[in-house]
Amino acid sequence: MPHQGSPRVFIVCDQNATAPIWGYIVRDKGLIAIVETSIDKAIENAKKELPDLIVIDLNASHQQRIEIARSFRSLSASPILFFLPTNNEDEILEAYQNGVDECVVKPISPAIFLAKILAWSNRTHTENTKPRRTKLKLDASHRSAIGKNKKEIKLTNLEFQFLQLVMSRPGHVFPNDEIIQRVWGAEGDVVLLKNVVYRLRKKIEEELHETELIKTWPGGYSFVE
Repeated sequence: MPHQGSPRVFIVCDQNATAPIWGYIVRDKGLIAIVETSIDKAIENAKKELPDLIVIDLNASHQQRIEIARSFRSLSASPILFFLPTNNEDEILEAYQNGVDECVVKPISPAIFLAKILAWSNRTHTENTKPRRTKLKLDASHRSAIGKNKKEIKLTNLEFQFLQLVMSRPGHVFPNDEIIQRVWGAEGDVVLLKNVVYRLRKKIEEELHETELIKTWPGGYSFVE
């Protein structure tokens, strides 16, 4: 049975016969499954749930699926597992360009579905919950950062996603292209990325009195513990 602290899997599935099956499979392995069958409600509910993994399995048009993926990517840096009805190379490429982490061509067996869920959610959950000896901590429930002086600063969605990503692997240099893909999808660019980093540094330095936590490298950024 799922328990508090288990990886949270947000499943968007508009098929009444399939949605409860996906939810049961996930919960049966001790993960938390949040199943949403309404496309209209999915984005709003995801803002509250803060999932570790997002699954999109829709019978909508390809463009509608892409819009949903893009919306989720604008809200979260969590991996997106994206289901497609056919093995269409153009659609697969477009999905990856819009921030999807893995495309799955249906049909897919419950065993393979579960294997992919476990692989993605375990990796992401481990990275997000690994203890860090760092001067900065993130509070996902309040979308904020807390410094060693215990002062809290509110972050925008993009600021939080950037920090969540680079703090998942302190010292690792994330290339600009990877950051843009994970945070913005196809709608991002280097100028937007630089603006987010500038605002973050200003907040962290002025409000938390911490410096040099975000380091600039040629073509990328890293977080310094």
